[in-house]
Amino acid sequence: MYKTTALVPNIIHYIRWDKPTFNFVDIVCMRSAYLAQKPDKIYIHTNTPNFRGKYWIQLKRKWPDLYQRIKIILNIPPTSIWGQNFSSGWHLYHASDIERIKILMKYGGIFADNDLYVVRNLDKFRHFEMTLGWIENDPGLGTMIYIAHKHARFLPLYIDTYREYNETEWYWNAGIKPVSDILLQRPELIHRVKNLFGVGTDITYNLYTQYWPRWKKYYTIHLCIRHRDYMYKKEYKEFPVFNENTILHYNYTFGEMARLAYFSK
Repeated sequence: MYKTTALVPNIIHYIRWDKPTFNFVDIVCMRSAYLAQKPDKIYIHTNTPNFRGKYWIQLKRKWPDLYQRIKIILNIPPTSIWGQNFSSGWHLYHASDIERIKILMKYGGIFADNDLYVVRNLDKFRHFEMTLGWIENDPGLGTMIYIAHKHARFLPLYIDTYREYNETEWYWNAGIKPVSDILLQRPELIHRVKNLFGVGTDITYNLYTQYWPRWKKYYTIHLCIRHRDYMYKKEYKEFPVFNENTILHYNYTFGEMARLAYFSK
């Protein structure tokens, strides 16, 4: 269907700061991206380039084709934007919000959070200069996945909104302000995916409390894995840790997702 050359390179970017080891969910998400997208390269931008631990060793030995696509890029978290220091409490979160924009402005490609599960191939979106998830009637965009050409017009406008930096709010600059300041006036700058990027938190109810076969209709799903302990306390108490053993007995939606990504050839 898409025979013309894509605008966006088939590169997936991750940021990993202060994380020298990988956990099971990290590997599941990277495997999902590899299986669905078959990226030419996976760039891991990190300040801890000497990765170690069980799952990193496993990645190298068990999935050599995936490992060979990985390029590790030294990346030190910025401490300020436009002369304004990041807050101590939100430093790495706000720094990551900035750095993902800068990474795309340098390389182009697909930026994904470490807990973003890629369900289906994203090539159709590589023919737009900029694609992101923005739910209907939501005041903020989803920052978990961006697909962009390095010269996408939205990106420099986006980073420019940080001239008015709010250090007290987690999501205001990254999600709310670009909508109010840019996209409500110039929606043509992006290709908007309203639902099927799975960037809303409500979707997690379907992942961790029941079996929900519709997950396969999505392109990506943000797992919100760090929030599971307080969002779904009862279910978390039963399965506080996901690994290749516990996931065999996890009968909710994420169990199927993880098993497909981890155990598939």
